[in-house]
Amino acid sequence: MIKFSKDVIQALRSLEQDGIEVYAFGECVRWALAGERTYDWDFIAMCSPEKLAEVFAEGKLIGADKDTLRIDYSIEDEEGSILDIKAVSCSVEEFLSGRGFTVDAMADNPDKPFVDPFNGREDIKKKLVRTIGPADKLFKEDPIKMMSAVRIAADMGFDLHKEVFQAISANSKLLIHYNIAAIRGELERILISANAGHALSVMAESGLMSAVFGEEVAKRMNRTEMKDFSMLCENIDKTHQVRIRRLGLLYTVLGKKKAFKAIERMNFDEKTDKYLHDAAEQIHAINFLGDSVSFKRFLIKFGMEEYEYLHNLSKAQRIVYDQPSHKIESRNYQMSTIRTNNEPVFIEDLVIDENDLMEAGIADTPERAREILGYTTAVVHYKPKDNQRDILMKAAKKFSKSKFAVATRYVKWMR
Repeated sequence: MIKFSKDVIQALRSLEQDGIEVYAFGECVRWALAGERTYDWDFIAMCSPEKLAEVFAEGKLIGADKDTLRIDYSIEDEEGSILDIKAVSCSVEEFLSGRGFTVDAMADNPDKPFVDPFNGREDIKKKLVRTIGPADKLFKEDPIKMMSAVRIAADMGFDLHKEVFQAISANSKLLIHYNIAAIRGELERILISANAGHALSVMAESGLMSAVFGEEVAKRMNRTEMKDFSMLCENIDKTHQVRIRRLGLLYTVLGKKKAFKAIERMNFDEKTDKYLHDAAEQIHAINFLGDSVSFKRFLIKFGMEEYEYLHNLSKAQRIVYDQPSHKIESRNYQMSTIRTNNEPVFIEDLVIDENDLMEAGIADTPERAREILGYTTAVVHYKPKDNQRDILMKAAKKFSKSKFAVATRYVKWMR
């Protein structure tokens, strides 16, 4: 029997008082049996969704079929339980038989015998991911379960049963044209797990990386890319479990063109897509910002938030590839100098603004004025003390009239 929190037991009692049979199942049971505390609980209740809504007026029906009620017991600044209660019209044993994996096909109620029809507890002791029934049949019927198997192994630090691994190897191509959102969701969960490196290695050995990178990219990885991927598998678990950073680590093992193709395949949200494209294109450039002007120029081009992402990705790469730290220390020094001396970097740091340029007749629209101000930042990048109205207005006037001045604003002329 697993340990239930007070909030969870209270919810169970409320359902049982109405004569509803209810069990915790799946991931929360798996984690509890492994000795980990859980705050996200999944339950099945043998009743209709409407009945659930009657019992818990504060709950919210979710899911495509509106058959699951979510109850959030968390309080601001405090961790509390979140319950998802799924209404079902079958027995607990029948429901568990469709779960796919033995370690996810267990159910518990504090007042009833533990339900484990497929010996999931024994597989947890053995640290094995095993399917309910033939693995080959399961993966042919529901190919995304192959990614789920690897994700469970990554979450728990388990191994795949031999039959499971062999079935994934035999059926991995079924995922190449599968729903990309489902693949993306499983990949992201795998990457932020405590055992992401082993999972990536298993995915490569079984052919699942073709579903992630795309078959053409996966097949055409060169020796350097394969070596970097191998080092990533060995060392990614030493890095922080941050989604966007670990995604960056994954895609920067590839050359730029291959990375772009693999990223576009995944159809990430707009922000993630931009970060990953910039990572593939700029991760080498960020390591060669050797002077304060190039550093500031990089900051204004990409913005502080994106710079921080690339900087942290670079730090993670240093861990993965055992690189020296002097380039990271150099950037830290440059940033410290900017902040200590309050040096101007961005348009907003200038002592003049769009209105100044428009009032002086240098620009006739706010958009054009901001464009000119962007060019004018080059002046203070070289000489922070030149952040003075008369100097900047003169420079802005020059940039407004001369395309050559704009094009050469970062050229250092020799005398």
